[in-house]
Amino acid sequence: MVFKFAPMRYFSNCSILIFLSVIIHACSPFSGPVDEAVSDSYYFSKSGNDICYSPMGNWFELGNDQLNADAESFEVIAPDFGRDKDHLYFKSYIIDSEADKNSFTVKEDYIFFDKNHVYVPFDYLPYEFRDEHQHTDHLWIVEEANPETFEKIDSDWSKDDVNYYYNYQPIDVDYHSFEVLNENFAKDQNQVYLLKDFQLLTSTIDAPTAKKLTNRYILDKNYLYDFQEYQNGKVVDSLIAISIQNQGDLRIIENEYLLFDKKIVYDGFEIENVDASTFQVVKLPYTKDQQQVYYYGKLIKGADPVTFEVFESPIYTRDKDRVFAYGEVLQEADVKTFGPSDDKNSLLYRDKNHIYRGNEIVTD
Repeated sequence: MVFKFAPMRYFSNCSILIFLSVIIHACSPFSGPVDEAVSDSYYFSKSGNDICYSPMGNWFELGNDQLNADAESFEVIAPDFGRDKDHLYFKSYIIDSEADKNSFTVKEDYIFFDKNHVYVPFDYLPYEFRDEHQHTDHLWIVEEANPETFEKIDSDWSKDDVNYYYNYQPIDVDYHSFEVLNENFAKDQNQVYLLKDFQLLTSTIDAPTAKKLTNRYILDKNYLYDFQEYQNGKVVDSLIAISIQNQGDLRIIENEYLLFDKKIVYDGFEIENVDASTFQVVKLPYTKDQQQVYYYGKLIKGADPVTFEVFESPIYTRDKDRVFAYGEVLQEADVKTFGPSDDKNSLLYRDKNHIYRGNEIVTD
């Protein structure tokens, strides 16, 4: 096939797109999708005698693999699964040795079943999980799962008639009393568990009185608890316990701050030297009491709570004497003339002397 191209100056942008679309379609190695309602990655070859796997049909960027399948009997099971009279396929790979071809099916949320097992494609699992569980097969077998009763609860949890599963791994808990409290904690009649990625850690929290406070925190009869798997990008698996005397008076402010026993807790820690009786949110992440101002719960040194204000861009704040960026004094900024640049949509701020981007002076 030979194309003669006219000079580009004769084409509008729209014409160019149409022209390129025609060329791509003419060069396509496919005659059409096998079952477009189920998958946009399986196609009949140009001749119609074979099946091709091409992610999202993007053959010119993501490739095109021929399956050497029986085109007449081929059926699409899911976006990345197909079957013909002879084989079961994951993408373009034959996986007959990994699952039962005839009973293999999908029920919900990309969880796959056959008469023997429950499966999750290994490619669909998080990178951290794959790094920890080196695997040569394409399917991860959910250990002990009953394919007849297995069901998803949410993105992390599933169950069958015997076990609960956390990220597709069975957990050793009391099945009948087990419950997930929030994103960080679960419990049964014997234990409160800390939800770490892909595993549960045990704790000494009092299980009978443990209850959900928010999606992050829980309470037992004596303490408020927060579990932090990471701090500053490092794995710490830290269980933070803060004593609480009067749970009935506990208040939650802006879903971020916990007020009780004259304490303010933010991000799992008490804010030091805060006056709880005058504490208020200025504009998140800024708060203040009658004496001090805080940025993400940390003291903004020297900020005056009476005259403190937040600009439209929450990066910047000021009081009567100083301008702050990210809760730190913005050196050289003139408090009287500081404000947004002329372009209201710009992220740049300026004063009579400088233009600022974040906490830096723009020199160009």
